[in-house]
Amino acid sequence: MKCISYIVALSTLTACGNNTLFIPTKASLDPASSISANVRESGDLMRALGFENIDLLSDPALTAVTSEFGFTIIHLKKLPFKSDLAVANVVPWSSWWFPQREKTLFDDSQSNGMATLNKYDLVRKSRDPRLGSAAAFERQSYKPNSLAWEGLCDAWSIASIVMPEPKHSVTISINGWQKAVTFDVVDLKALMLKTYEAVDDSGFKYYGQKFTGDSNGWVFPDIFPDQFHRFLEIQLFQKKQAFIMDHDPSAEVWNVPVFKANYTIDSIPGEPNSVFVRTWVFSAEQVTADKKSSVGTREAIREYNYVLTGIRNSSGDLLVKSGYWTKGPTGVDSRRDHPDYLTTIPDPQRLIRKSWNPEIDIKLVDEILSQSF
Repeated sequence: MKCISYIVALSTLTACGNNTLFIPTKASLDPASSISANVRESGDLMRALGFENIDLLSDPALTAVTSEFGFTIIHLKKLPFKSDLAVANVVPWSSWWFPQREKTLFDDSQSNGMATLNKYDLVRKSRDPRLGSAAAFERQSYKPNSLAWEGLCDAWSIASIVMPEPKHSVTISINGWQKAVTFDVVDLKALMLKTYEAVDDSGFKYYGQKFTGDSNGWVFPDIFPDQFHRFLEIQLFQKKQAFIMDHDPSAEVWNVPVFKANYTIDSIPGEPNSVFVRTWVFSAEQVTADKKSSVGTREAIREYNYVLTGIRNSSGDLLVKSGYWTKGPTGVDSRRDHPDYLTTIPDPQRLIRKSWNPEIDIKLVDEILSQSF
């Protein structure tokens, strides 16, 4: 999946590929509609541009958050409002993302010493010489023409939330040999991520429609701001649980683990049923190539700007039913740069880990990792 190797201070630093940009316009609110107004607004614009298959806008993924958790309620009398900083109970850690174009996992000449999977094979085969080679499988599967952004970012995002970070090297004695194998932090993280690269995601929950650039997922403004804001209220401010966010709205996937957020809300002159929101989302980021052995959390902050609209309830508060991304006062343009979809792991203990490499023995990997925690 798409990975980055630098800190993104603001959301203006992103790649959007060659996807067409759709920006929803304001429209009259129809609270009786079964589809949220921002979906309908996007549909109106697409119809005007001649797009067909508008029925795809009824995809329940587009309104999954409010369908599950209800709508945001904003107390207008308390504006302007500044939230506290919400912090998850678990702080995810950073890691190198092991691009598929690299050979460092299996090629000693590309590594600083013996490659990770060659070390792993030594330990595994010392216990049963009949077993296959994980390094050989990777060599046979290696694709030099892999896309530059393909790697183990998805695996890292998951593992950094559900597993403790390996923080020091581990030395394993080889039975019957007068030698030992030492796995450094990079080796240990690589082995861990290999056990998450093909994880069974049936237990995950997804919010928003993945933008694929084709008719299977092509509503660019999704995830919509009203869904995004309500998700943050529940996931971070109430549950205090980290989550995974694809921060690139294009067809590429840039997943990062998010663990902090805060926001401000201001009224909009002349628009009594709308408010302007600035939100800052904090995530762990991948380490740079020259810092592969570092431990801890390399943090990034992304700013998102949006307008939330709705109707007044009996108390005069704003019941949010819609929203649209907008450009902020500092120039951060969230119309062009906003999250694509969000992922949670409701029960990490029930995750079924798996590797695409059939020679990766999860029990052995965990045995090695246990000495580093």
